[in-house]
Amino acid sequence: MTEETLTPEQAHHLLDLMAKGEGFDEGMDAGVALTLADIALQIDQPERAEGLIAHGIQLAKDTEDNDQLAWALLTKARITNDEGALAEAEELVAISEDDWLRSSYNNQSGIQALEAGDMPTAKSAFAQSLALKEALEDKVGQANTLYNLGEIARQEGDLEQAKEFHARCVDILHELEDLRGMVNGLAILGHLEAVEANGDGAIVHYEAALEIAEAEEDFEGTVVARWGLAEMARAIEDRDLELQHLSQVMTGFMQLGRPTPEPIRDRLNELADDINGGD
Repeated sequence: MTEETLTPEQAHHLLDLMAKGEGFDEGMDAGVALTLADIALQIDQPERAEGLIAHGIQLAKDTEDNDQLAWALLTKARITNDEGALAEAEELVAISEDDWLRSSYNNQSGIQALEAGDMPTAKSAFAQSLALKEALEDKVGQANTLYNLGEIARQEGDLEQAKEFHARCVDILHELEDLRGMVNGLAILGHLEAVEANGDGAIVHYEAALEIAEAEEDFEGTVVARWGLAEMARAIEDRDLELQHLSQVMTGFMQLGRPTPEPIRDRLNELADDINGGD
């Protein structure tokens, strides 16, 4: 059983079963403690998650299991954004033969460097993580890392490299049948093409994103794709097509009982004024 298969009620029950008063079940090992920590986060129990991580760290130290200790420290770094835990894990990772552990360490290093604005370190860490994920055939990990590398390239203004990373990410998401992820990736590719003034390329990607989003009833994805197509219609001064896309977005928000975002309302009002003025 994984956390993806647990309902919130089942997760609460499982955590309660593993807890004994103020402590935890004596039969729990470090790996179980870390798994339960992620489950606790899923049901919004951060304090219990931190307690489970601390328990996992202590269990790993007691058994002198360096790999488990490194995993526990990486989990702490990931959940609490603790740079000290990541630094403590570094030496343990360096002597480990576990490629999954090294990949996870590099990934977390990349995330923390990215959050600190240290792009060179982030790129290096993600590149190392990607190489390991490819060797391990970790498709989900590859997709996530390619996305991060693509966003770094986009921030640095290297749009060609950004497109390459995001296109590879979309290909892997297709293999994984992660259709909602594909919608986001295709919309990003559409935006990158639009920034380079490649309207035809942008439209191809936005239309592909829209087709999948509508089939999956992915409302947010549909909004992003139609907004992109509306921008492309605006670029070629096709007011009718732009109005069509924006009107359908507004209708969707109304059907869900949600307010239409201000940029969409403002643009619809501008279009109405232009059209009425033209008449």
